[in-house]
Amino acid sequence: MKIPLPLFALLALTASLSSPARADIQTPALADLAPATMQGLTVTFSAGGKTDTRAGRLIALFVPAGEAPTPFLAPGPFTAKWEGEITSDLRAAFTFTVDTTGVVTATLNGQPLLDSRLRIAPQPAQLQKGANKLVVEFQSPPQGDAMVRLMWSSKDFPREPIPPTAFQHDTSAKDLRTGERLRAGRLLFAQNRCSACHDASAVLPPKGEGLPELAQDAPTFDAIGDKYREPWLAAWINDPHSIRPHALMPKVFAGETGRIDQRAADVAAYFASTATMKQEEQAVDDALAAQGGALFANLGCIACHTKPDADGQDEHDRVPLAHVKAKWHRNALHSYLENPAQNYAWNRMPHFRLSEKEADQLTDYLLATANREFSGAPKGDATRGAQLLATSGCLNCHANVPPTTTPALAATLQSGWTKGCLGADAPSRGKAPDFGFTPPQREALVAFAANGFASLKQDAPEEFAERQIKNLRCTACHQRDGQPSVWSQLDEEIIALQTAAPLEEGERKPIFTTALPALTWFGEKLRPAYLATFIAGHEKDKPRAWIVARMPGFATPAEGLARGLPRQHGFGPTITEPAPDPGKVKIGETLIGENGGFNCIQCHILGDRQATAVFEAPGPNLAWAPKRLRKEYFLRWALAPTRIDPDTKMPKFADEEGKTPLTDFFHGQAAEQFDAIWQYLQTFAK
Repeated sequence: MKIPLPLFALLALTASLSSPARADIQTPALADLAPATMQGLTVTFSAGGKTDTRAGRLIALFVPAGEAPTPFLAPGPFTAKWEGEITSDLRAAFTFTVDTTGVVTATLNGQPLLDSRLRIAPQPAQLQKGANKLVVEFQSPPQGDAMVRLMWSSKDFPREPIPPTAFQHDTSAKDLRTGERLRAGRLLFAQNRCSACHDASAVLPPKGEGLPELAQDAPTFDAIGDKYREPWLAAWINDPHSIRPHALMPKVFAGETGRIDQRAADVAAYFASTATMKQEEQAVDDALAAQGGALFANLGCIACHTKPDADGQDEHDRVPLAHVKAKWHRNALHSYLENPAQNYAWNRMPHFRLSEKEADQLTDYLLATANREFSGAPKGDATRGAQLLATSGCLNCHANVPPTTTPALAATLQSGWTKGCLGADAPSRGKAPDFGFTPPQREALVAFAANGFASLKQDAPEEFAERQIKNLRCTACHQRDGQPSVWSQLDEEIIALQTAAPLEEGERKPIFTTALPALTWFGEKLRPAYLATFIAGHEKDKPRAWIVARMPGFATPAEGLARGLPRQHGFGPTITEPAPDPGKVKIGETLIGENGGFNCIQCHILGDRQATAVFEAPGPNLAWAPKRLRKEYFLRWALAPTRIDPDTKMPKFADEEGKTPLTDFFHGQAAEQFDAIWQYLQTFAK
């Protein structure tokens, strides 16, 4: 970006500080906690004489040769040990099997369950009603990729990955809390951009390597005076957390609580002085605003944000919007909605690919209903503001200016990370910015520093995916691991917004649903290349085009998510399939049709051919399956769709013995029939 002219001379006045040697930092002790059960498992990795423990959703992993199993361990041979309980509603028999490149052993309630070295047919094991102690150990192979996937089956369902909802573990274990705290501190270090102000070149990886969040940027100052209103700027600079509770921006100026600091007003005045356009107020169109409210509900904005006229604490911890009218000039808000990442690549607000009309509707809705105002700031001095901008560290984050006026990272370690930015109160912080860290966050940062910074130089893509699912609030719209989405719990708010916007003449009522595909199996379900384009918002073919909701684009983290999600399910990046067998292709074409087949085309679109007898809405275009889906998932879905989605309208064609009524092909063996359909669909792949 271009730095405003008055800043060049000011930047020349700054000077670097020396970097004293690092002092030891004491790891904060973890208190004893009462046992507490949560869904999932504990997984402990061991390599090179060190261990690292974290929580896990599934008993599955994929670690390519030459990579580390976690950010805190070295690459090379390793072991992984999953511990927890597997639950069952009834006393029943299950058969456990494993796909692996290494050695896997397991015990159930203290008794041997499986050993991958034994070439014997697996025998059913009895699960007691309730919780059953499960321990699974994996030894990586001497060479090549490390992979493991634990599966189960029973008389009621075919072989499948054990779902996350079947596991539970004790969250009070200190080794687990130690690993989770290190991860929290590592992420806080990156997301709060500690190395932007404190020279950390000695511990950082080369640009583009290591922990991806180290590349996280902050909004640029481009045209800031034309975007934002001065009273809001003063209030935001004074105390960002009073406007947005989880803001990453710190309170830069330590002033009197409850009043806007003069320095904040000065910087705001400087920003306002850089405006190049005359802002003309425009009346809100009530009809557009009502339509924008319906769009706010229909697109899922309401799942991440409270309504602009909402007050008070939100039980779902949604991001407030009451300040939006006081913040934005109209044209700037419209432009932001059209492309939120334009000046902020790591913006958590996604790209919805809004039409001009949709952006108009949302803009009017937000401006018509936002109700928070900002006043009480002292008159700002733009000249002083320019000086403060250059000397207060703002440009380190917002313009990537190298740190020059703050202690290097090594120097900050001498305080034991109990002062400055990590000070618990104003006296211990001194002139350092206030990030609003909670006591657990301060402890996490200190524990991370005490452990050393080597983990910044590498990452595990499956952990990146898990971090970003939380960071991007993916579960606001999608259910996951049996937990409902936020969106599905907002019926009262949604209906109120929808009914306030009557349909225009000739307009059909859109098909609205919050029952979007669950995130639980995305890493097993979707191919990496498709995941990347779909998450980035670059996929042109919408699988469910009739639904008014749309998948927005998260361009910056898309590639990382596409690498990490499959690894959570034990899959690597490469998918190889043999060419379709012509004989099976012909059978598959018959099986998909209405004459002697399952009549899939009754509900599903197939290429350019529309579904023949749609109920409510057609199913996804089957011709797109090869570019979207992994074969493993397609076959599992076809065999037992309700095992994946209990609410699906997809019928189950195979019985408990794995056979279908269509005995003319493969003697009714469902797996072979569905494989033939898959091979036929491969002919549609481009």
